[in-house]
Amino acid sequence: MNLLEQAIAKIEASIDAYNEVDTFVMEENINSITNAGYKLEAVEPLLQLIERHPTAYFGDPGAIVHFIEQFGTEYEKYLVESLKRTPGSTTVWMLNRCINAGGHREALIGLMKEIANRTDVDEEVRGQAQEFVDFQEKR
Repeated sequence: MNLLEQAIAKIEASIDAYNEVDTFVMEENINSITNAGYKLEAVEPLLQLIERHPTAYFGDPGAIVHFIEQFGTEYEKYLVESLKRTPGSTTVWMLNRCINAGGHREALIGLMKEIANRTDVDEEVRGQAQEFVDFQEKR
């Protein structure tokens, strides 16, 4: 198991009975990933962690989101792929941030609408997606 896999495993193991990640463990391991020189290649494995725990609380925005968003629009394709597989509260929130940033607005709102209507997505996540759709349509 390489350092990236070990760090992700530690973050995942820190998710408690309340479905919240231990922010200290998350920050410590994201710092390890950063210090080891991981860049864009760490984005997909981190998004897959969120996919495995779609309703877990990873922070507002939290170290994982900060790490991913440092790559500007380069991470968006990985985010879109992740959302198509298994949308989560954190990734839906990240999608809304991408919409706010202005790039590919209509396509990203369309994806948000798809998530809000998917029956295979957790009800909490669907509701959050619908709230973002409503917000974006009023802008």
